[in-house]
Amino acid sequence: MNNKPLVSVIMPVYESEKFLEISIKSILNQTFKDFELLIVYDKSLDKSLSIIKKFQSLDKRIVLIEGNGKKLIGALNLGFLKSKGEFIARMDADDISLSNRFKKQLNLMKKNKLDICGSHCFLI
Repeated sequence: MNNKPLVSVIMPVYESEKFLEISIKSILNQTFKDFELLIVYDKSLDKSLSIIKKFQSLDKRIVLIEGNGKKLIGALNLGFLKSKGEFIARMDADDISLSNRFKKQLNLMKKNKLDICGSHCFLI
């Protein structure tokens, strides 16, 4: 990966330890690898920060950003400001992405010259 990844993934985190590890793994296991994972962390009383730091020590694509306490919208705006990618992908700390998510979304966007792309979801 170069200094300017194609995709910036923004993941707000607050009190998210229950699903955070599986959520981060689902991003790191993408078949498309040219991305940065911006985790915007607002101080929590749970173990979210230690989970983030564990993964950050294993993968240089993870960038930890200290949140400003302005909840979800504030975290997203901060992530947008810090992002380097041409494309932005949203990820919640309690979601799981299928391994081909980025590849499929990017192919669809390029093929159809789209500016925005959503996806289907499964309730687990």
